[in-house]
Amino acid sequence: MKLLISSILVLITFSSFSQELSKIKVTVPNKTDEVFITGNQENLGNWKPDKIKLNRVSEFEREISLDLSYPSEFKFTRGSWETEGYTSNYWEVKSNLKITGNTSTIYSYKILSWKDSKQDVGSFNFDFKITNNFSPTFNETRTIGIKLPNNYNPLKKYPVVYVLDANTLLKPFLLSIELLSEKFIGESGTDYGRDNIPEIIIVGVFHNNRGYETEPKFDYSTDKSLYLKGSEKLKNYLFNELVPMINSQYQTSEHNSIVGHSNTGHLVLNLPFFNNNPFKNIVALSVNSESEYFKNMIFDYVKTSKENVFLGYGTLDDGFNELGEKLNDKIKNNEISNSNLKVESFEGSHNQLPALATSSSVKFLFRHYKNFTNFNYKSSLPDFSISKYCEEYKEENKKYGLSIDVSSSDLFNFAEKLVKRNNIELFRKVIEYSNNQNDKIPNHLIFWLSLQCKDYETSDKMIEIISKTEIEEDYYHLYADFPLYSNYLLQVKKSPDTLFRLINHMYENSEEYKLEFSYYCAKVLIESNTQKSKSKSFLQFCRKNFKENRIFKLEDLDMLSTKR
Repeated sequence: MKLLISSILVLITFSSFSQELSKIKVTVPNKTDEVFITGNQENLGNWKPDKIKLNRVSEFEREISLDLSYPSEFKFTRGSWETEGYTSNYWEVKSNLKITGNTSTIYSYKILSWKDSKQDVGSFNFDFKITNNFSPTFNETRTIGIKLPNNYNPLKKYPVVYVLDANTLLKPFLLSIELLSEKFIGESGTDYGRDNIPEIIIVGVFHNNRGYETEPKFDYSTDKSLYLKGSEKLKNYLFNELVPMINSQYQTSEHNSIVGHSNTGHLVLNLPFFNNNPFKNIVALSVNSESEYFKNMIFDYVKTSKENVFLGYGTLDDGFNELGEKLNDKIKNNEISNSNLKVESFEGSHNQLPALATSSSVKFLFRHYKNFTNFNYKSSLPDFSISKYCEEYKEENKKYGLSIDVSSSDLFNFAEKLVKRNNIELFRKVIEYSNNQNDKIPNHLIFWLSLQCKDYETSDKMIEIISKTEIEEDYYHLYADFPLYSNYLLQVKKSPDTLFRLINHMYENSEEYKLEFSYYCAKVLIESNTQKSKSKSFLQFCRKNFKENRIFKLEDLDMLSTKR
């Protein structure tokens, strides 16, 4: 029996110690920094900032191994909330750090500054994951780099950009895509909107033998196949192994793009000629065009290409700019007209071109993302429908795997454009459409726009709506923009009764601005010489509850009282 119990205890002990702990590693800005971790569970101190201290392993490194439950949320301190550690730049939101699942055994962080000290080093993190997978096509191990969006969500779908020649092309495309797709939110919560393109998964393809895998075929006299043996294998690897693997491991929209330069630029430009091509977007830079057969094939293809094709070339790139120059000539001579094609020249050499062309090429591939640049043209057509236009916009963005609604700010921009064109009929249709959406243009903005185009019918409707509103934002804007409403109702409509009804509703329903609306009520009644007797109670309320405010002083109350 003792032997059995001993064996069980040994198994339990072994099982306990064999559980894999999560190691938290932290780099600190100062040699003397002591670091504590605190978070949302007992093993993280339950948000007590001085309970769990990390171990010192070197001058600037601290670490601790913990048994975590997921999701884990935590922060670092030097022992108090007044010394909280910031792992993001001082101008960015200080959100909790999170580990959502047991995806690694080591998690590394860098503290850029402490709450009680100023940051003296900035950081932009563009790390990516490198993986190695055996390829049956090549019969060897292949290396790829994968960069997921910073806010990758397994419940969403993402476009994928595949970058060949990863040793030279991955960096410029990674940096450009990161910047163009970033949702930059300041500490106040304001979105500064650098999401010019959707968030994207980036896959870099490193070549084991670039010459063998990418050498273009220039002699088509005896054989019209498009690739040599090595590049044929690379195409098959992309089509049959890499793209399916990425689709199976990550949430992708299957809206795939591929990038190549020089030899790989030539290679990617041939991909659309295969029936099972998985790439909807092609970026081909510095493409050699020594073969007349190849040039004519490309000229015919781009006239009607369904894929988006960006071809970039350098003016100083002798031998690799001929195809681009000839395509540009054909576009200028109206021999080629296809909105899916963009040919652009850059003042640079062969090796300079990728850095010069990256941003322009990426923006072209995703030019329809949240794009309303065609609104003025579309809305000028006789059969224009705002609801149809918005539905087409949603469908266009679904190509990227995104479900994007037209926001209130988008609708406001439409309405503002129509006001500038003095198209009152269509302006009213946009307002009607907005009022049927969950995210609608705020009432005060509609009122302001209606005054700009002198659409007093809409102005009156908005006055009626705001006179019954229970929206706190309406209370604030009537308080802040009172002259806008009073001038319209007193000078244009000659209706002090309507103005009093409007602000009396605010007085009765707004706690925050009750004092100011009481003053406005008294002022309107007295100065318009209507229902003066009612003004007494408003003045009494103002005196009884007076506090410093931006609308009136005690002297103003005295002056109003003398007018009664």
